[in-house]
Amino acid sequence: MKQKNTVIGITGGVASGKSTVAKMLLSLGAQVIDADKICHQLMNNEEIKIAIAKRWANSVLDKQGKIDRRILAKIVFRDKRELLALNKIIHPKAIKQIKNQIRELTIRGKTNVVVIDAALLVETNLTQLCDKILFISTDRKICEKRAKKNRDWPLCEVEKRERFQVSLKDKKNNADSIIDNGRSKTNTFKQVKGFWKQFITKI
Repeated sequence: MKQKNTVIGITGGVASGKSTVAKMLLSLGAQVIDADKICHQLMNNEEIKIAIAKRWANSVLDKQGKIDRRILAKIVFRDKRELLALNKIIHPKAIKQIKNQIRELTIRGKTNVVVIDAALLVETNLTQLCDKILFISTDRKICEKRAKKNRDWPLCEVEKRERFQVSLKDKKNNADSIIDNGRSKTNTFKQVKGFWKQFITKI
């Protein structure tokens, strides 16, 4: 019987570098499940698209009839009730896919370490699937600069979105390990390798 995979969940603030750390763990031998990518792909699911259009009318659809995620984001990040409504539509299917991917990776025996890269790891209770929680700590100003450069967000957007999430203090306090991603990538990778070396010996 194939041994159960060990699951590492990555959490942290908006634009803190969670995906960067996930890629580093991938380079060390883990398999990564990108929850945000799964949610983005689900936007093309006909059932979900219909549910979203029904809730917010055709104002969230582009000329091709696809969900315009920028318009949808402006709506849901103004009102927590709207964000909860969106999450109720998407998250059940996303969580099901994540569980299926973990199961498939276990059956195929490709790795014994699976990383869940999810912006809302704590909020969606995906932490219950994890054996280890890794918190990415990054100064707010650095996150804002990264979000402006990589996502073309205004500087206030990071703080605005974090208001809809579990506090960084609570996420950090509930993590098993912390990675400081406020300096160079080389420094971050050194910490990730240290975490991997320490953790992998316990698997």
